[in-house]
Amino acid sequence: MIKEFRDLIDSMIPVGKVVKPHGLRGEVKMKSLTNQLKVFETLKKVLLYDEKAGTVVRAEIDTIRRAGKGYIVHFKGFKSVEAAERIRGFYVYAPLNVLPPLKEGEYYFYQLLDCEVYDPEGEYIGKVTDIIETGANDVIVVTKELPDFTVEEELIPVIKDYIVEFRFKDKKIVAKRLEYLTLEGKEDNDDENQRIDDIS
Repeated sequence: MIKEFRDLIDSMIPVGKVVKPHGLRGEVKMKSLTNQLKVFETLKKVLLYDEKAGTVVRAEIDTIRRAGKGYIVHFKGFKSVEAAERIRGFYVYAPLNVLPPLKEGEYYFYQLLDCEVYDPEGEYIGKVTDIIETGANDVIVVTKELPDFTVEEELIPVIKDYIVEFRFKDKKIVAKRLEYLTLEGKEDNDDENQRIDDIS
């Protein structure tokens, strides 16, 4: 049973979290956990999972609509506020095989998590442990365990100035660090100053 559950979870990703009941007819307010909101346009069959109790519920989305930064969702068979209350705090998992295809340069959060990050010279920076949504762009949190058992943390914006290459099949990302860009910019300025000196 445990193996079957793990296999099932491995083929799904969390796309939302039930925040609280909404109204009296079994609807719930759901927080989105995905950066690709088009997932919810066609999503039907999902898995509801309570991490604390280990409870798993198969469910089907009846209706879903946008409400501010989240969604109002009704699952089939949920007809009262009491039924909705029972799934408060549950995560909503979607099957990987129903996720809409992405355009070049787009990604799902689950593809970034646990990726190993290297700089352009091949030096290991760390592993992606979290993603911060800033509104303008996403920022990956990259952590690295040091020999003294402390943890080094680095933030890297997911923009073209920093990200060199995504290699999702290998769970690797090539990215420039902040100091790398600073040195790169300094070298460009030094070259420009040299050209000015040559002219003068």
